[in-house]
Amino acid sequence: MKTELPTDPAELRALLLAERARREQAEATVEQLRFASRMPELNPNPVLRVSATGQLLMANPAAGLLAEEMRGTGPSRIRPQLVNAAVQCLRTGELAQQEIVANDQNYLLFAVPVEEEGCAMLYLTDITAQRQAKQQMREQFAFYESIMAHLPAVVTVLDPDQRYRYVNAYAEPDADQRQARIGRTFADHCAKHGLPEELAARRYRLFARAVQTRTTVSWEERWPDTAADTHRNWLCYYQPVFGNDEVLHHVICYGLDISNLRQAEARTRESEAAAEAQQLFTNLVLDLNPNLIWVRDAQGRTVFENGEMRAQRRHIAEVAGAVSMEAAMSKEEIQAAVLADQTVLHTGQPLTSLLSVKLADGEMRWYQTVRCPLVLPDGTAQVLGVSTDISALKNAQHAAEAAATARENFLANMSHEIRTPLNGVLGMTSLLAKTGLDEQQRNYTAVIQHSGRHLLNVVNDVLDMAKITSGNLELEKAAFNLCDSMASASQPLVMQAEEKGIRVVGTMLRDSCPHPWVLGDSYRLNQVLINLLSNAIKFTPVGGTVTVGGYYVSETEDTLTTEFRVTDTGIGIAEDKLESIFKEFTQAYADTTRQFGGTGLGLSISRALVAQMGGQLTVQSEPGKGSSFAFRTTLPKADAAARQAALAPLAPVQEAAVRGARVLLVEDNAVNREVAQLLLEAHGVTVDEAASGLEALELFEINRYDVVLMDIQMPGMNGLEATARIRAHADARRAATPILALTANAFRADAEKYHAAGMNDTLPKPFDEAELLSKLASLIAGVPGPLVDVKPATAAPVATAAVPPLPATAAAPGAVPAAALFDLALLHQTAHGNATFINRILTSFHTNTPTSVADLHAALTAADWAAAAAVAHKLRPSLKLIGAGQLGPVMEVLESKTGTDAARQQAAEALAAGLTELLAVLPTAVPVA
Repeated sequence: MKTELPTDPAELRALLLAERARREQAEATVEQLRFASRMPELNPNPVLRVSATGQLLMANPAAGLLAEEMRGTGPSRIRPQLVNAAVQCLRTGELAQQEIVANDQNYLLFAVPVEEEGCAMLYLTDITAQRQAKQQMREQFAFYESIMAHLPAVVTVLDPDQRYRYVNAYAEPDADQRQARIGRTFADHCAKHGLPEELAARRYRLFARAVQTRTTVSWEERWPDTAADTHRNWLCYYQPVFGNDEVLHHVICYGLDISNLRQAEARTRESEAAAEAQQLFTNLVLDLNPNLIWVRDAQGRTVFENGEMRAQRRHIAEVAGAVSMEAAMSKEEIQAAVLADQTVLHTGQPLTSLLSVKLADGEMRWYQTVRCPLVLPDGTAQVLGVSTDISALKNAQHAAEAAATARENFLANMSHEIRTPLNGVLGMTSLLAKTGLDEQQRNYTAVIQHSGRHLLNVVNDVLDMAKITSGNLELEKAAFNLCDSMASASQPLVMQAEEKGIRVVGTMLRDSCPHPWVLGDSYRLNQVLINLLSNAIKFTPVGGTVTVGGYYVSETEDTLTTEFRVTDTGIGIAEDKLESIFKEFTQAYADTTRQFGGTGLGLSISRALVAQMGGQLTVQSEPGKGSSFAFRTTLPKADAAARQAALAPLAPVQEAAVRGARVLLVEDNAVNREVAQLLLEAHGVTVDEAASGLEALELFEINRYDVVLMDIQMPGMNGLEATARIRAHADARRAATPILALTANAFRADAEKYHAAGMNDTLPKPFDEAELLSKLASLIAGVPGPLVDVKPATAAPVATAAVPPLPATAAAPGAVPAAALFDLALLHQTAHGNATFINRILTSFHTNTPTSVADLHAALTAADWAAAAAVAHKLRPSLKLIGAGQLGPVMEVLESKTGTDAARQQAAEALAAGLTELLAVLPTAVPVA
């Protein structure tokens, strides 16, 4: 229906204005609605709309992370909380409020139901800062509470009516009692604990004064201490605290227990009087002291002297006819004293010195002076000196030293005449031991060697007695089996006792100690045991019994404590003679030497040796029944490396020259490394191993070596390249380290080439022990030798009786006999017949050779004849050592530079087959005799 417009202009204008007003109102309403719709978007707090089913309907920008959680499908901690809040408020129709944690933030969540739309509005307000502030307040409160609880002073807080508001733990340790005092007064506290009423009355007046004057008031109280039947002294303070409104809020009362201070002051007053009397007494004692006591200041002025020092000063001046002691002394003597004083003042440390003063009449006086810094209360440093006249002791010392020197010279000359033929006996016995001997002959030879070496050392001990008395005897520290060593030392004497008709009963240490390997001086321990055992045999008649035993006492992770005891049924020793037998050149009875022999040195040396090892030699004896000597020692345990080194066979050749040297062994063949390591370590050489030139350079940078043993052909960096790098080292001394070339190419041209490359000498492989030690000793000593006169080692006849023959191995039909595949004669020679050495080499060959066979097959597959030649060169020394000579021709073909590829292939196949066959028949070990 059409609306009729008025025709009257006035009405028409009024209608137009009304319409315009409605339009403007509608536009304003639209703008308000548009702004209202943007309020959630502008809200800095998260706002979400969630349906009754938990579906997110709307989220403002501030709720972005929460919206992602709501839309996600994986595990979530916040999603269930939001959904539950929406569902719960819709179910109850009421506003719900709770705190939640989302994304490490604390929120206050308001859930508002919108029932007509079937959804809930979730409003979250970030309250993280508020929670943190509250936490900080709690922590700060706990911090202050902890301080107050541990403060070693009484702290209480009183309200304006003098009632307790706070009491700290020091004032009242019991928490219940502390709480009970809140709201009560100090007068109540006095009445409860029986304290005088005057204390409460006085505090009441002092409280009023502090409040009235608005200042801190302090006073001292004295409380009766019923527990200790004494008094406690307290220093107390009242500190009033007023607010901004000038109204008294509270008064802080704190008190300090000064009982110890007051008691100390009382003791000080008492001691001051005693100190004055003590000073008079001290001066009297110092004056009566026979030592010279004095004090000098930094300028050398004498501050104090005791009576003896004043008397000495007068005596020296009177003998010289001088006006003072200083005028009678020489310039050098005065300078020595001044220098000693200055040293003490500068270092602040005590100084002990010897000073000689020559008097005018020619008499020489010796003084031992102890100077100490004496610091006065004002910080001034002075020197306190105490000088003892040791002139008589010094004269006696000079006489004793002269006598000891004369005795040492005599004993040295005498022992030399004995050692010379004995050394010949030992040397020939050592050579005899390397010949073909049966088991019994080897045992006899070992006994001769052991006894001969001990006899030689006993002769040397005659000199050691002089060293013991002068404190110059040094003990060795080497690994040894304590049980085996002592048993070996006892064996000759056991045989001697049995020949004399004496029964010997023994208890082996290993019966109670399964691991008797220690570090120490085995000879010195053996010397003690042999001396005790020989004495027991000497003084025990035919038909008697000698008991010798080693016993486990205790052990720690690093040490072992054992006891050795020798008991006999001999003549015994009287109780009054038990100490005299340990004096040198002394026997228990005057006719002992004539009847039994001996020098009277054995027990004195034994006791001194045991004492130097940290033990004690004891004796129990009864005349006519026998004696029992025992000594206990605590020694460091030997580790596995030390035990292995001790078990390795020792050869006398060049041993002294190379012992203690450190060598870098560069060799890619594990068998060759094993051989060299065993040979060198047996002679006391420390060996570091490197399997390549690069590894060798790394070790060379870390350590310092006496000699480098350098293989020539190695994978990667060869020996010549590694030598060039060493010779170019920045440290000139390290660059000059001697280098010994190890090579299977032992020809003159090769030696000259290695020399030109910077190597000092050449050693052919396999290693000959004597030649290796000789060259090593020459390089260590810096003695040049001919570099080109190198001859390959040749196998010499060798006795192998020490290693039993190998068991026969059945050969397969058509196979090469095992005896033709290998010959262990050279290996026996290198090992000196030592089965342990041989077995380590055989085990190493069986372990490493399969890898070389695999490398050969890989080279065959790739037709890499250079790699095949490298494998052959690497194996050559090992094969030569075990006598696998039948493989030599095929290796020559592989290493030749003129052969055809077909010949190399055929040689590589033959070498691989030969190695496989050799591994099948070569034993992994030989029986140990």
